[in-house]
Amino acid sequence: MQVGIVHNRSQTVHKRLTEASVTENIENPNNGIGQELSSPLKINADGSDVQDVVSDNIYNSNNGQIPEQTIPMQPNASKNSILDKALQGVNVVLNYQKTLYIVEHPNKPLMNLEYEMIRKSDWNRIERCCMHVINYMLTEHFEPYHLMQQNEKKIIIKNTATNILFLLKCYQTSKYFPNPEDNRFVTHYGYYNSPDTNEYFFANEASQNKEECFKNHNICLGHLRAITNKLVTYDFGEVDLAALSYLIFALECENHALYKNIIETNKNLLFYEYLKIIANTYGFEKAGVKFGNVLSLQNDFTKLQRKLYEFRIMGKLFFSSDFVDIWDELLCENQETTSIPILVPNKHHVDNKC
Repeated sequence: MQVGIVHNRSQTVHKRLTEASVTENIENPNNGIGQELSSPLKINADGSDVQDVVSDNIYNSNNGQIPEQTIPMQPNASKNSILDKALQGVNVVLNYQKTLYIVEHPNKPLMNLEYEMIRKSDWNRIERCCMHVINYMLTEHFEPYHLMQQNEKKIIIKNTATNILFLLKCYQTSKYFPNPEDNRFVTHYGYYNSPDTNEYFFANEASQNKEECFKNHNICLGHLRAITNKLVTYDFGEVDLAALSYLIFALECENHALYKNIIETNKNLLFYEYLKIIANTYGFEKAGVKFGNVLSLQNDFTKLQRKLYEFRIMGKLFFSSDFVDIWDELLCENQETTSIPILVPNKHHVDNKC
């Protein structure tokens, strides 16, 4: 599968991107914008032929977004740092979401951005695009995904993408809505849903058994907010995010006995790098507690994943014939080439601080 992007120049979009300190090589595949900006960026299935695009971190305090809670990352001496690569990878996805929002809302000020309710139709569209970006992230930054055959990638990506994307949502929620009494949950950059927005969120996708649909959706949201509250308690930052994301990927590979030697080596390197960083930041005793708390979150996402899959199945069977599972057609054998936006951030690195 080859993924490419091409855009025409637009002064309005360019101004918005400059304001947000992000690249102008972007595309929204589903809203008909299609402007051409600069030269095309093409992402191949093997991750080759990637033209680097530069942008600031999505959580840069200078652009009026999430208050900065982590110390800026500095270059790491090791070019083979598993944690470094994972950090760069998750920032690809976060920056992509931000850029897509900017293009779709050219007149909306970013300073003190007010998050808006989202409909499930928009959630489906953005989430499907994010799945392609996750595939790119894994190819470029999560070894040994790029070595896998297509059938092996299909085995790995569904559970991995689901868990990592919901981890990113919990992370974003912990930064934007950290109050444990707040029931809002970030779906993507600029959007949220909550038990109070069910009617708006589902619209035409829950025409039958609405009460049961809302009840099950609220259960999922409750699990997500519970995980989010843990992130707040654990002082969960981007280094923790990168470490847990790679661990989710590694454990999925282990579950299917894929590239066992490489995964074992990389996992040990990840643990060594991560523990060293948090020990330098918090001291050895506190680092041990944080290390255990953060890595144990993987179990929370495994349980959450089961609930989400159950909800998707119930939605299609009982809630509406129009209920959409975002994975429909994504893993087809003869999938057509799809144009999607990819944003490759500037190099984010980890040092001896969180």
